Amino acid sequence: MELFFISTGFGIVLFLYLLTMLYMVRQREEALITSFGKHVYTQHRPGLKVKWPWPFNVVTANVPTSLQQMTEKLETKTKDDLFVSLPITIQFEIEDTAKFYFDNQAPLEQIRKLVSAEVRKYTSGKDFQDLYYEREEISEAVIKAVMVHVDDYGVILRRIIIDEPLAPATVEQAFNQVRASERLKDAAKNEAAADYIRRVKAAEADKERNILIGEGVAGFRKKIAEGYAELRSIMVGEGLDPAEADRFMRDAMHLDTLRDIGDKGNMVIVTEAGSSDKNDNLTNLVKYDQLLEAMKDRKRTPTAQA
Repeated sequence: MELFFISTGFGIVLFLYLLTMLYMVRQREEALITSFGKHVYTQHRPGLKVKWPWPFNVVTANVPTSLQQMTEKLETKTKDDLFVSLPITIQFEIEDTAKFYFDNQAPLEQIRKLVSAEVRKYTSGKDFQDLYYEREEISEAVIKAVMVHVDDYGVILRRIIIDEPLAPATVEQAFNQVRASERLKDAAKNEAAADYIRRVKAAEADKERNILIGEGVAGFRKKIAEGYAELRSIMVGEGLDPAEADRFMRDAMHLDTLRDIGDKGNMVIVTEAGSSDKNDNLTNLVKYDQLLEAMKDRKRTPTAQA
């Protein structure tokens, strides 16, 4: 009976010992196998695997090879002497799991410090406003600068995501006021340009209108002059003395001018100094009108006799 218990106990211990030969590797993961503290090989393929039992082979670590990320809120100073908080996200993959695990102490922390130092280096040469628009350029420059160094940790950097910089509330308020004043200044410039265009167009329109008015006035005066010339020719042709005809034309134009002035509103007319009779012009026109009527009667009389 005692032998039975001993055999059973020995079998259980042997079974448990043999179980140390089995281990599992998950998807996107690698198992590091060591023998008495020395790395002997790395199992890359996922699934149930067999190794030498403990202590000859030990699964020291299962290192993930999937895409990982770590975040940090980086405090940095800009070129225009502002202290801002810059959220960054570092996305990476472990390419050489043995180098990552055995050759480095706290590799993720070292990578974090390396990336942070490079980000501070680039942001210190940028103004606060530039951090909003050049985040992609800064990310590419940092990756290019640290790529060689992170290779020593068995890591590949996939991307560095730089989020919007966070400034103190007073700085953000001042920044918004500056942007608002710039927009108001741009609006004032646009309004001034529009007003200038309106004034130029109005001046061009006035110019065209004045040209048309001038052409109309010139045509009107031409017709009046032609009418006066025709009337004088008739009067001289009917036997009126040319000097009398000229006087008639002068008086007629004088009265036409007074009529046009009266049409424009209330005006004071000052007569020529030394004038003895203010109604001379009107009297002369009546006389000349009677003369013209007499000329017309003489023309009609021969026609009637015929």
